[in-house]
Amino acid sequence: MKKTTIRLLALGSAAAALGATGLIVTAQSGNAWYQPAKYPGVTLNVVINASHVAEPYGNMYRNLADGFEKASGAKVNLVPIPENEMYTKVRLSLLAGQCTYDAMETGAGGAKDYGLSGFLTDLPMPPDVKDMFPGDVAQYSIDGKLYGMPMYSDTNLIYWRTDLFKAAGLDPTRPPRTYTEFTEYAKKLTQDTNGKRMGEPGFNPNSIAVYGSAFKGAQNLASTWEWYNYLYAFGGDVFNSKYDITVNEPRAVNSLKWVVDNYRTAKIYPPDTTSFDYTEFHTLFIQGKVAMAINWPYMYSLVQDPKLSKVVDKVAVGRKPAQATRGGNIGGWSFNVFKGCKNIAAATDLAKWMASPAAAQAYANAGLVPVRRSILAAKAKKEGQPWLAVQQNLPDGKMVSALATGESWLPIEDVLAKAIQESMLGKSTPKQALDKAAVDIKAILDKNGFYKNIRK
Repeated sequence: MKKTTIRLLALGSAAAALGATGLIVTAQSGNAWYQPAKYPGVTLNVVINASHVAEPYGNMYRNLADGFEKASGAKVNLVPIPENEMYTKVRLSLLAGQCTYDAMETGAGGAKDYGLSGFLTDLPMPPDVKDMFPGDVAQYSIDGKLYGMPMYSDTNLIYWRTDLFKAAGLDPTRPPRTYTEFTEYAKKLTQDTNGKRMGEPGFNPNSIAVYGSAFKGAQNLASTWEWYNYLYAFGGDVFNSKYDITVNEPRAVNSLKWVVDNYRTAKIYPPDTTSFDYTEFHTLFIQGKVAMAINWPYMYSLVQDPKLSKVVDKVAVGRKPAQATRGGNIGGWSFNVFKGCKNIAAATDLAKWMASPAAAQAYANAGLVPVRRSILAAKAKKEGQPWLAVQQNLPDGKMVSALATGESWLPIEDVLAKAIQESMLGKSTPKQALDKAAVDIKAILDKNGFYKNIRK
């Protein structure tokens, strides 16, 4: 799970404090487009991330499926597969020409991965698509055609300790506005076990009680998907609009150098940062050992859980800093329908059902980030945080560009995770690491025929 997608990790605890839904949707009031036709005798086999059919989401998913069954007469067989296995398992089935499954939910990269590989049928564009965030629609589309019905979204927020800000002489209502300022704040917030701050006489760097920040530095998607926030804010990207490789250009290099300098020079991250995945990262924060963090909304529920957190009511969330621009990556999940299987019409209606306004409300009730502007706005107005911060950050986000390389996406992520790790460990400079990454990415794309296919 930790190796394959960030979004799942964001799902893992999000509903704990925000509540789940027991709603069984049986009709799509006010929008007949989402209401299915009748399919008596049809059985749909749908691959679902195994963690999504466990609580706190299992009841919600089953209720949505039950509602579709009641409305359509079809049977929905949810097939749970662990996420670190499901993409490979389903791909092998499809390559063998089998129609074992009719449909599948996938994380942020799935629709483009399977769509570019020719496995998916394109889906009708929802008539109310303008209510959906454009970045989410774009990350599930290829050449203007939709290959994944958007289910729910995700975006990163900045978290900061208001009590520590105040103690350090910083305005607790004002987070850093740039990443340069973020580092300066983090230095002021780093404190040793004797209460001395970084830069003060007697400060002991070998006995730190609170670090200014942290980074998910484990060599997997945790590191790349945090880094994308900084890559985009610094004005860089892995590719340009023509899919020329730009990951080793100055703006991209500067974004990785910022991370490395925070770790190796400023020392605002803990020494074992290069081993941090999500669990280690958020555990440090909720135990009060980190003052600022960039992370997905799921952490807010952990922060406010008195059974887990030592910082309840001491944390604010808001809009991430900028640098050259506002930027950040979005996550999310979509519903995909496989080409060539006999139940395409019923599966397409199920895809529409799972992207309907009623389904979107069910996701939001379960603590997931709505892909719909109207539902997110209502959540923010009614409940405040973290929805207000999500509402601020989501429009700044964009799709991770590597997702558009289809089957090359995960190998590219591996290359970038290695570059981050080696530069943080001092085995390479950020420039050297990203130069090598650029060469390796080109080799992956050439091997998979990416440029040959897009430039026909």
